[in-house]
Amino acid sequence: MRLWVVLLFAVMAANAFAQAEADAQCEPAELNRLATENYDTSVWYSLGRFRELEDVCGSGSGSFSYWSYLAQLESFVGNHVAALSHFDPAIRQDSPGEFPSPVTSVSAVEYVTESAVGHRIVMVNERHHASSDRLLTMDLLAPLAEQGFRYLAIEAGWNGDPVNSRGYPIPQTGYYVNDVVIAQLVRSAIELGYRIIAYEEEDGQETSAETSAMNPQERRDWWQAKNIVSRVFDIDSDAKLLVHAGYDHIRESRTETWAPMAHFLRQFTGLDPLTVDQTAYSERSRPELEHPLRMYARELGLLGEDAVVIVDSEGESVIPPPETVDLAVLGISTRYANGRPTWMEMSGRRQETAFDTPECVARTCIVEARRAGFADEVPLDRIEVTNAERIVLYLPAGEEIVVHVMGLDRNTLATRNMYVPLL
Repeated sequence: MRLWVVLLFAVMAANAFAQAEADAQCEPAELNRLATENYDTSVWYSLGRFRELEDVCGSGSGSFSYWSYLAQLESFVGNHVAALSHFDPAIRQDSPGEFPSPVTSVSAVEYVTESAVGHRIVMVNERHHASSDRLLTMDLLAPLAEQGFRYLAIEAGWNGDPVNSRGYPIPQTGYYVNDVVIAQLVRSAIELGYRIIAYEEEDGQETSAETSAMNPQERRDWWQAKNIVSRVFDIDSDAKLLVHAGYDHIRESRTETWAPMAHFLRQFTGLDPLTVDQTAYSERSRPELEHPLRMYARELGLLGEDAVVIVDSEGESVIPPPETVDLAVLGISTRYANGRPTWMEMSGRRQETAFDTPECVARTCIVEARRAGFADEVPLDRIEVTNAERIVLYLPAGEEIVVHVMGLDRNTLATRNMYVPLL
């Protein structure tokens, strides 16, 4: 009898230890460490480990952080549907309604460009797991440059990286910059004469006399705004600035518990930014999970492959933006061809290119493509391939390309050169 009691307590102790170990793995700080520890060498390497943790971390108090990081990692390897679906459980849609009639849709790029006249700061937000959210900012670069905008501030970057003098992003430029779309956003901005500004809070900036009473989130936003001011407006008092930020950092007024970056930026500069939200009404993994106003816009045939603004007969937007944001847009409705989002054409910067993957017929691979002579750059395209002998890459025409095929263990299976001819 005593032996059974001892065994019972041993089993209970072992279970308790295992549960404690599992809980530790699912802590937000540990998930952050796991998701980012290889970002400067192979940003996708943590993906397999995250997938293995689904049964452990996919429910409970740490599940929001788990699904958020998993969605981001899936986006890095081109799994757009998986990235959206992993984040969908964290989304709550409400505010059903209809538009006043008649309405139509107009290009978000054109509407934002016109609205930017008279502003010296334009701020656009993104969902960090949705690569497509970077395309609107990319397409705004050229028309805003015509208005004199010459600075692009990105939450994704690290201030110590000399990306402007190098002329292109490398993995160490920043965690999110390892996404192939935001990497192209950086390339395109530099090509157009923009200066890239990294503004994230840095080590050593956590506390100051001005921020000592703030909570960590508000302190972060204070430093984000302060860094923008010191790196842009303190140097160029007439500067015009485009900011690409995450989620609610672009809200212009404080709440009961938090003051966002845009609020502090207004306070520090005295300038009224044009703030553009594309997170509230963007696509989800399934249409029924989307905001009711987006669903209604789809019924009316107003959505397309580019971001749009829904306007009335006077040309005024009828979509209510989030509180203290100026404008809301309805993001891309993704169309797929050969298993890939066609928005990977990036407004003509890429073309669909077939690539043979015999190494991946019986395994899962990661395929990365870079320009010849730019071995250190963030790939032009990156895709996960499972049991496929041929895939489609999206690459710039007229370029010599080096393609690496790797196993999930980061071992190189093949390296091939190719040339993408002009069509």
